[in-house]
This record gives sequence, C-alpha cells and structure tokens, in this order.
Amino acid sequence: MNAVPVPAWAGELPDGRDAWTPMRDGARLAATVWLPAPHGRHPVLLARTPYGRGPYGPGLRLDVARLLSAGYAVMVQDVRGTGESEGDLRFLTGEAADGYDTVTWAARQLWCDGQVGMFGDSYLGIAQLLAASERPDGLRAIAPSVSPAGLHDVVYAGGVLRLGIVLPVLAAVIAPLHLARRARRGPGENGLPAAPAARLGEMLRRLPVGDQPEIADLFPFYADWLAHPDPSHELWRDADLEARYDKIEVPALLSTGWYDYFRDSTIHTYRALRDGARLRARLVVGPWTHAFRERTLAGRDHGPHASGEALDWTGLHLDWFGHWMRGTPLGDDARVRVFVTGACEWRAMADWPPEESEAVRYHLGDGGTLGPEAARTLVPEATLRACFLSDPGDPVPTTGGDVIEFLPPGPGPVDQRPLAGRADVLRHTTAPLPAPLEVMGAAELVVTAESDARCFTVTGKLVDVHPDGREEILVDGIARVEGGGAQPERVRVLLGNLAHAFGAGHRVRLEVAGSNFPKYARHPGSARVTISAPSYLLLPVAGRPRSSGDAVRPRS
Repeated sequence: MNAVPVPAWAGELPDGRDAWTPMRDGARLAATVWLPAPHGRHPVLLARTPYGRGPYGPGLRLDVARLLSAGYAVMVQDVRGTGESEGDLRFLTGEAADGYDTVTWAARQLWCDGQVGMFGDSYLGIAQLLAASERPDGLRAIAPSVSPAGLHDVVYAGGVLRLGIVLPVLAAVIAPLHLARRARRGPGENGLPAAPAARLGEMLRRLPVGDQPEIADLFPFYADWLAHPDPSHELWRDADLEARYDKIEVPALLSTGWYDYFRDSTIHTYRALRDGARLRARLVVGPWTHAFRERTLAGRDHGPHASGEALDWTGLHLDWFGHWMRGTPLGDDARVRVFVTGACEWRAMADWPPEESEAVRYHLGDGGTLGPEAARTLVPEATLRACFLSDPGDPVPTTGGDVIEFLPPGPGPVDQRPLAGRADVLRHTTAPLPAPLEVMGAAELVVTAESDARCFTVTGKLVDVHPDGREEILVDGIARVEGGGAQPERVRVLLGNLAHAFGAGHRVRLEVAGSNFPKYARHPGSARVTISAPSYLLLPVAGRPRSSGDAVRPRS
C-alpha cells in the first residue's frame, strides 16, 4: 500500500488521548480522541477504521485541525481485530453492534455534549450505516462516502467475484497492517509470512481463484466468501444494508465518484434512504475514483472546479454536521449535486435520477450498428446475429473504469483503443451525433444470448468515442448466466449510473464480451456466445419529450 502523504495541517494538531472503548461481549477497542480544548463538552465526530487509527490515512479525508477549530472533538477507533483493538477481524460482520456500543460510549463521556456524528470512506462509510441502523442514543448525523451496500456487495457483482477489489484490498491494504499487528504480539508470532502485496499480479492470475494460501493464512473468511456466492446465505446477513435501510433514521450525506467501484451502491443507498419519511438524505457525485478526488483523471482534465479541494470537502462536512448538530442553516440546500462529465460542470438536482430522464432503447444491429428505436429503419436489428469466444486463457483485459488504483492502467476514462484488435469483443457504435446528448441515470445492457456452455458471463461497456479517435470508458458491468445453453435467453447487465454529456460529433459505443479481467474473475471454462435480436442498450437520456415512442420506464 502506498504511504498516505502527511497533510500540512497534521503539525497543528494537539496531542491525542488514547482510550479503550468497551464492547458488550467484553472486548475492548482502541481509540484516539483529539479535543478542541482541554476542558468542556463538545460534539464528537467519530470514524471507525480497519486501516490504522490516526488523524489521516485511508478512508480519512477531512482536515481534522479544521474540525477541532470548529469546536468538534474527533475520535478515531481501530475496529475489532485491527490495530491495537482486541478480538478478531470479521470484515464488516459485527460492525453494527460494535458501532452502536462505540457511539453510546462516546456520547456518555465527560468531554462529549451527548451528540455524535460519524464520517469516513469505504469500510468507514458502511460502518456508519450499520451503526445507524441500530439507532444508538446520541447519533445525530452521518456522512458515508464511497460506501458499499453490504458485505456481499464488496465481494460479488452480477454473480461474479469482484476479484480486482477483493484480492488487492486483502493483499495490499489489509495484509500489511494485519502482519504488523501480529508482529507486535511478540515471540509467539515468529515465522510470519511475507506481505503478499508484491505478488498481487501473480495472485490475480491464479486458477482456481481460491488457491491463495497467503490470504487463507491471514483471513480465513476468504474461503467462506468463495464458498457462498448466493446473496441470501446467512454469511452475508449481518452486514447487509437492504434489511436495515428502514431502520436508519439519522440524516445522511452520501458521496461517491463516477469512477468509484461503489458508485452504484452509494446511489442505491441514497435512493433507499431518501424515501424515508423521517430522513434527510443528500447525494454528491464528482468525477472521482474510490480513493482520489482530483480534477485530472486518466489524462482527462475536468476543470478547476472538479476536485474535492475546489468543492471544499471539509467545509461541505462542517456545513452538514453544523446543521444537524448545532442548528445552523445549510449553506448548500441542493438535495443532489452531481458533476456532469463531458460538460465539465456541477449541477444541482431535486433528485437522482432526474425526473426528466427516460431510458431509450438503442438497438444493436448487424455490422456493429447501434441506434435508437426511432431510427430502426437504419439499424437492421431483426437480422442481428453476432458471436464471441470467451477464453479464460486469454481474457479481455481490464482497461480503466471504476477499478481500484492497484490495477494498471488505473481507474478513470481510460482510452480503449489498445483493445481494438481483439476479436472477442463486439463493438456497436452510433453514427456521429448531430447534437449533444446528455445521459443521466443508470445505463443497462439487455441481450438475447445463447451459448455452447451451460455457464458463461456477459460483459458490457459504454464508451464515448471522440472525434479525434479517443475512446473513453464511462461505465461497465457483468452478468453470470447459469443453466443456459443452446436456448436463447434474456440477459440483463447493469452498466451503472452516470451523468455525461456526449458532444456533437461524438459517437456512442457499446462493447460486449465474455470477460473483463482482473476486475472480475474469469469463468473457468471456454464458451462461444451468440447474441441475437432483440438486444439493446438502455440509455437514460435527459430532456426527451415524455411522449417519445422509443422511451421505456427506467428500472429502479
């Protein structure tokens, strides 16, 4: 794991005080508390992390010195089984109960005025939501960023192992910290294995994917994850937000990036919470990745207002917590604020997806054509028949998109032209657009597919083809088909949410294949997959007349 740069404000912090927080089962979790003043009672902002407690680091992106200057106490805790905390790491399982106990403990301390807010990214984000579902006394507001919607959501997508998240997180992020923790335990931990991060590339290529002795030694739950892909299995239940959304009552500021691999999960959480009669949920989406909020990504400069710094990330949170913990007016009352890529501008919206968006069918036709329903005379959809071979020995390589930073060439709108020579990728492209086209919402691929294999996978990728030839990935997805075969069946592939403006002269491209590796695990068997009519892209087009004959109701 790359070292996190020391922020300039770190030197301004007072010394923190360490504290043990007791859990209901007797375990003690280690925390550090920074106070804005040696005496008095203060509202507390709490973060619970598996990445090592401190004022900055993975998942901790707020200026703690500024939080203290605003009169907040800040508490950062090592979750169970990490850092100096007791117990064993269970990876999200049990975080609802531990979060409840921690909030309750903090609210009762002499240095707390009885009010607690929570903040943090990724694991720290879902830890807030799980704690909030238990409704601890004193919890006033939360701010989960780039957060999954459950443990199964971390491990699987479309029925396929999210190999390019699971292994990098365990091997390159958690394992070094876990080994350091074991080394601190003393002589009884001699002969510790080397950190597996240096072998990450080799580990990603191994078949079967469960053959990871380095991971199995450190994290026994990895084998359980692979053994139970069914989301209804009890293994996933404790950390599943779906059954907990209606129990979350506190206001939630949710944020993500268009190239965050938990983008759709964060947006799903917003939509689940915004319907609660007693809840205030807000959503911010920038042109960012899971870990970084910069203006430039994969060579694409989104402009001076695109970065988290330009948005005043800490100020946004101070505004949120100030309103719910101190009663100050919100400086930004937009329910939804998204950055529109292509147009390079922020927009405030009443909701997401915007009411004016309608899902328009763009049909795939022979010869690589792609066009909307109204133009079907130009798209011979009825004659569509195309096939591709999915070969686990030569999978389609992941090339950008919403991936973790460890996977080269990295996340973002990466140019797809290096894949142009592959025969195992079907490409369907519109004619140059006569006018700008804005899409706002979730894009989806629907194909009629048959195969010579009973089990296979279908991937889809939405690409913006620029007039200069650059082909920038926007969103992509995958779906596993089981029990299939020679009979055609309908396969739905969720590509993901986006807010993007295709410029005039640009072309919309959809790419269909059988793999996207190592973002997703390869299917172990070869398959020849044939797609036929009807097969189409559902594109959430903004601003179309509601009487349009080629519009269908978007899926929620």
